[in-house]
Amino acid sequence: MSEYPDRDAVAAQSLRGFGLPLSQQPALQLIYDTAPIGLAFLSLDCRYLQINQRLTEICGISVEGHLGHTVRECVPALADSVEAIVRSIVQTGEPVTGIEVAGQRADQVDERSWMTYWHPFRGPDGKIVGVNVAAEEITERKRAEAALQASERQFHTLADSIPQLVWMAEADGGIFWFNSHWYNYAGTPAGDNLGRDWKEILDPAEGGRAREEWTRSLQAGSAFEMELPLCGKDGQYRPFLTRVIPLRDPNGIIYRWIGTHIDISEQKRREEHIRFIIDELSHRTKNLLAVVMAVANQTARQAGDVAQYQARFAERLTALAHCHDLLVRDSWHGASFGDLVSAQLKPFQAKEGRIDAGGAPIILKPDAVQNLGLAIHELATNASKHGALSCPDGKVSIQWLLNESADRVRVLWCESGGPAVTPPQRRGFGHVVIEQIVPRALNGTGALDFAPTGVSWTFEFPVQP
Repeated sequence: MSEYPDRDAVAAQSLRGFGLPLSQQPALQLIYDTAPIGLAFLSLDCRYLQINQRLTEICGISVEGHLGHTVRECVPALADSVEAIVRSIVQTGEPVTGIEVAGQRADQVDERSWMTYWHPFRGPDGKIVGVNVAAEEITERKRAEAALQASERQFHTLADSIPQLVWMAEADGGIFWFNSHWYNYAGTPAGDNLGRDWKEILDPAEGGRAREEWTRSLQAGSAFEMELPLCGKDGQYRPFLTRVIPLRDPNGIIYRWIGTHIDISEQKRREEHIRFIIDELSHRTKNLLAVVMAVANQTARQAGDVAQYQARFAERLTALAHCHDLLVRDSWHGASFGDLVSAQLKPFQAKEGRIDAGGAPIILKPDAVQNLGLAIHELATNASKHGALSCPDGKVSIQWLLNESADRVRVLWCESGGPAVTPPQRRGFGHVVIEQIVPRALNGTGALDFAPTGVSWTFEFPVQP
């Protein structure tokens, strides 16, 4: 005897003449009731004549609660759709497949999804007498797809927010997505992926080597990393650190690749500047040591005793230090003429109001800073000890003028109001600096005049010696 006599009676009555009912075919009944997908047989008025346990899980109604009842009575939310499908099958005689159904059971809050397949059932005369329904639950697949879509949206948002060019490719290396920074850099329309490849904007000089390495990475399934120049929409090539890594599934099989390009232009500029600074520092250090040795030797020749030597040598080293402070402050690019004069005259600020300094906004190269700094120091020291700054009424004027047409700078040092000047009987270190070292180093010409009314110095040199 069947476990469901009412069901069997309804089914037998509806299917009389079309073969034995399932209750009389134990093997088929077992398959029907234990099938892993939902199965049902509907009459043409959408009444349940057969249904297995699996399909009842859609609405939470038992098998007995379905049999003999219509779809509208059991699952009213789906009735319109089901009735439309049945009408279509009756009218066309064709099955309806791949229809997705979603809903909730009354005793559950989570929505579930099913993929349904509807096939006509024909009697001996070929007429459609009912509809067989199969339903496969796809809830977990839908959730997994939704989670994957959410994850991809999150990834795309993140990839668009970082200052890098990012793309994703299939296992064979075919790119299917670029981030917004790629389109902005390459100058291609957003979303235009068809046939596009990151190698399109490679510097031709590097393209061959990069393609070979990328092909090897694809074949070996290994990460790819190179520094490569990429062409922007402005036609300029900029250095990028290119990395491409494989994404693997739990079985270790590559299913995608993700590529990133990091603009390292600024890093390269910093590295080049550091190399320049190191080279410049080495060069300057050698020059400075040569200058210090010359200062030491010349100071020793002019000093009357050790104390005088120490004092004069320390003053001149301090003058050199002021020059180097200015250069370090601007990363050895140079210093303004005004800053140089201020730094060298700082030890003589007690003479405030008696030094008039001014001139054009000129940026001096490092060599000019060092040599002119020494010259100004020697002139100011001499003026303080023997010249205009050694008496209350003396004054010093230092002006620098730029002759733009000739691209030359002219420096004027003029003392007045001091004691009467007599030419020195011997030439000391200051003379050597002003008349020999500075003109030779800066490719300039000058004249040092010991007029009775005050010492003056005129010097001209190219803006970029």
